[in-house]
Amino acid sequence: MGYIIRSMALPVDNLVGMLLYALLFMFLFGLTTVLALRLIPNPLPYILKSAIVGTSVLISLLLWLVLFVI
Repeated sequence: MGYIIRSMALPVDNLVGMLLYALLFMFLFGLTTVLALRLIPNPLPYILKSAIVGTSVLISLLLWLVLFVI
């Protein structure tokens, strides 16, 4: 646990911290999308909702890559 906390303190120097921040960013982006789809009443089928969430997670990964890595 101490290693994870140290790696998140300065993620630029190590790959573990960067990956943890990427996972956290994607999780929060996906959770926001799922909550939006759940709270807004819509008759969308399950497969379309899953595609929307998957697309939003992919977009969040690309945003993380552009904003924080490159």
